[in-house]
Amino acid sequence: MPPVRPVPAIAYALDRLGSAHIPDRVRLAGEEGAHPGRLADVTDLVCPPYDVISPEQQRALEARDPHNAVRLELSSAADPHGAAAATLAAWLGDGTLARPAEPAFYYYGHARAGAPDDPAVHGILARVLLEPYGDGVRAHEHTMPGPKADRLALLRATRTQFSPILALYFDRSERYPHVMGRGWSDEWRARDADGLLHTLAAVEPDERMTGFLSRQRLFIADGHHRYETALAHRADVRAYPRFAGAPPGSLGADWIMMVLVNAEFEELEIRATHRLIRGVDADALSALVADPGPLFQAIPMAPGSLAERVARTDGGDTPAFGLIMGGEEGFLLVADADALAERMRREPMSTAVGRLDAAALNAAILGDRLGLDPVAEAGERIIYTKEPADALAQVRSGAAQAAFLLRPTALDQLAAVAMAGDVMPQKSTYFYPKLLTGLAFYSLEDG
Repeated sequence: MPPVRPVPAIAYALDRLGSAHIPDRVRLAGEEGAHPGRLADVTDLVCPPYDVISPEQQRALEARDPHNAVRLELSSAADPHGAAAATLAAWLGDGTLARPAEPAFYYYGHARAGAPDDPAVHGILARVLLEPYGDGVRAHEHTMPGPKADRLALLRATRTQFSPILALYFDRSERYPHVMGRGWSDEWRARDADGLLHTLAAVEPDERMTGFLSRQRLFIADGHHRYETALAHRADVRAYPRFAGAPPGSLGADWIMMVLVNAEFEELEIRATHRLIRGVDADALSALVADPGPLFQAIPMAPGSLAERVARTDGGDTPAFGLIMGGEEGFLLVADADALAERMRREPMSTAVGRLDAAALNAAILGDRLGLDPVAEAGERIIYTKEPADALAQVRSGAAQAAFLLRPTALDQLAAVAMAGDVMPQKSTYFYPKLLTGLAFYSLEDG
């Protein structure tokens, strides 16, 4: 299993922003009185990770505060990576950001929808020794070259990881409550765009905590592109003769910043990512419901109620999708489990992947019936959206010919795919909420 160590995390300076006063904006449910240590409200300084920031949100974040982390994570400058490097150096120089006196572990907490003031999901922010995917670190999702090239260019320019990766592990041992029960003083808090509270608190490391975390097999939940980018950057660094023989773990580039969450105890939410289709043959699209063939049954349904109906469909290993066409036509597509399973056996994938809704959609509908290549045409004729309402609006406006609404991938499906050594189709999981960028940064020069 990969070694886990405390991280020398750069953060917004508590000497400048911290106090014992708890602003109402970041007060916990039921919290009264002053903070026992130093607390900084960094709501105006944080941002989401790069891959969910729209151009409109990017502009809004830049306007919110001149020191918002979006200027590092996704700068709008003509040379975004060079600008991020210059901004980072300036903020370190003027005291906006501070380096820690010693590496530490950090408790990361975030709220769930329905209880925005209660950061009830907990993890530990740390640095993890990079290793190729295998027994110790397992992936579950395909990646795309474009985002990896962008992130690698940013990492080369700044030599800093700005966003932590979310990784899961499964451990029911009695040690876990003790690992998560340590006290802290320094803390950063922020609300995300949906009003959910996120917290980060420094805790002093010890051998028991380090040993417990270093015994875990890690499943990457969110951040595959950044993990593979970090591997590529490590190879770049070690290609230099002066670093080629350095012992493993002796270089900052050997490590990656992660938030480690015990999925046996923490209740994580996975949301669906829906598919918008454009530029396909209209007759082939109509034939999906006029002549669905032996694999699916098409049940007419009002488009406005389709998303809720799809989410409530519990078919076990039987895939089901919602289909919206023309804005006012909706259908629930329910698979014949045996017939579809026979079709999926022809695909070069594990049984665990073949049972996924997204895999069945890619192979039996997008590929077989509509002639689309789900990998090559992602972002062109296949567009992704998180919101069913957005999918319906785009079909109604003519921006998309059709939309397929999917059910969320279950956590046990993710684990099964990763344990099989396989990967899901891209955009199969969307962990909600996203970990914030700006609570902590990891400089590879401090590693």
